[in-house]
Amino acid sequence: MSGDYAIPNRPNLWISTSRWIFCLASLGFICALLSMLPAGPLAEEAEMGQGHWSSMLPPLVAVVVAISFRSLVAALSCAFITGAILYYGWNPITFIPSALKNFLLANVLGQFSLYIFGFLFALVGMVHVLYKSGGIQGLVSIFSNIAKTAQTAQGATMASGLMIFFDDYSNTIVVGQTMRSLTDRFKVSREKLAYLVDSTTAPIAGLALISSWIAYEVWLLGSTAHSLGLETGGYALFVQMLPVRFYCWGTLMFLAINIVSRREFGPMLKAERRARKEGKLISLDARPILRENPKRLEPPLGIPFRWYNAAIPLLTVMSSLLFGIFFVGINRLKRAGIEVDLFSLSGFRDIFGITVYDPSLPEGGPGVPLVLFWAAVIGGLVAVLMPVLQRILKFREAAYSYMGSLPTLGVTLFILPMAWAMKTICESLGTSYYLLSLVGDSLPLLAVPLLTFLLAAGMAFAMGTSWGTMGVMIPIMLPFVWTLGIDHPSQMMVFVLTSAAVLDGAIFGDHCSPISDTTVLSSVATGCDHLHHVATQLPYALATMSIASVTGYIGVAFFGFPPWLFFALFPVIAYFLFLAVGRYAD
Repeated sequence: MSGDYAIPNRPNLWISTSRWIFCLASLGFICALLSMLPAGPLAEEAEMGQGHWSSMLPPLVAVVVAISFRSLVAALSCAFITGAILYYGWNPITFIPSALKNFLLANVLGQFSLYIFGFLFALVGMVHVLYKSGGIQGLVSIFSNIAKTAQTAQGATMASGLMIFFDDYSNTIVVGQTMRSLTDRFKVSREKLAYLVDSTTAPIAGLALISSWIAYEVWLLGSTAHSLGLETGGYALFVQMLPVRFYCWGTLMFLAINIVSRREFGPMLKAERRARKEGKLISLDARPILRENPKRLEPPLGIPFRWYNAAIPLLTVMSSLLFGIFFVGINRLKRAGIEVDLFSLSGFRDIFGITVYDPSLPEGGPGVPLVLFWAAVIGGLVAVLMPVLQRILKFREAAYSYMGSLPTLGVTLFILPMAWAMKTICESLGTSYYLLSLVGDSLPLLAVPLLTFLLAAGMAFAMGTSWGTMGVMIPIMLPFVWTLGIDHPSQMMVFVLTSAAVLDGAIFGDHCSPISDTTVLSSVATGCDHLHHVATQLPYALATMSIASVTGYIGVAFFGFPPWLFFALFPVIAYFLFLAVGRYAD
């Protein structure tokens, strides 16, 4: 572990008059702008009182306060209070207990949240033991035989992210925690590591033929297609969409070109130059969500650094995760009276699908979070026993390192529940219906895919959830574009593009949102200041989105480009972008 974690004395931003003026003026301008935008109800699903322009205020308050005062805790707290007042009224005797109960505690005490907390504690604890036992150091030595520069270290990190394709949470935590020492050795900034991790989680999980994401997406697509009377099933529609998932493919290509070109731009260039030239992996004013004491994780002097003491526990987690998904999925299928086929792609799809969401259980059942938790527990047990049996560590030392994960999570235990609470607040206020109402009910058919992408991006950014955005938009936008007139086989491409635009827009908005749980977890896993991660990743995500929109949604929908042309144009434009505005960090 390395990096400068010293936090110098900083001026109190809360007493800065200019920052208060900026904050209040920004919020006043936003309110005035939103109140003037023409919006009418688009979906019958919007309930009375939902979908008002004020429903956008909680996420926007979070963003403005975070920018103004550089405090994510304060930003989420202000947004939470804003949402509570909007929903329950101004009486604090009413809105405080009601909001705490229905927005916060309901999320914290839910099965999903408890298992995710347990998974985080167990997996971070396991990684602590891997550091203490010298396993991570041994694994880094193996990687260093291949990755001998900052460029190849970043390539190895991206490759690791691509290999763990079946779940985004496990991808984020495992890759972020284990590759940190390798990238630290070559002075890769934590901001860049967070970008590498965040950009190989949802995109690869969203494109893989089997993953927890695909199971959820196929379920949504299939139920909507069935309601429209389409013969195309959900998985067949997903496969049709693969070539036109422009943002996901673009993100992976943009990241690869970024690594190969060795050029950076914007805030990322500043972060990388700080790390390479000054050796400061995080900036002096950084406030990492995951606060670790490097000395506490240092292995005892003289112990051997054995790579397999890290590799075996990590492989145990991955294999336990896959075994758990198959175990839960097969049992649920048998209980539902569905024949299990282990020798076909459709059989695997059914197993993953019912593990993610079982319609016979409340809220679909715990599913993947349950499996994640037990996989991390089993991996942690292996991580503790291996150095103890080899007499590298005493059991007390290993257990102490493992339990040390709880205090390091610290503010994470506040930020994650608040991010989930923001999702509930936005759902309660009808933020999604307000955004949908901005579309109107008369649009040119060819413009729908691009506008759907932008709308999904805005919704995911505001709500901090890609899955929630998909769940709202797929049942609304797909019937909407269908009613505009898909009456010719050539126009079916617009329907497929719109479907892909929902999924990709949700991922893009989730990437950019400071209140997204996956964005938070990327900061946690990499030891990066969360707001710095958002600020450095945003220009790259916007560049990717812009190129993907022009060469993809606009090119294919408006000009009839074949989808394969996107894969030729995107890397060329991205490469020249790095040549034009990018600079070497070395």
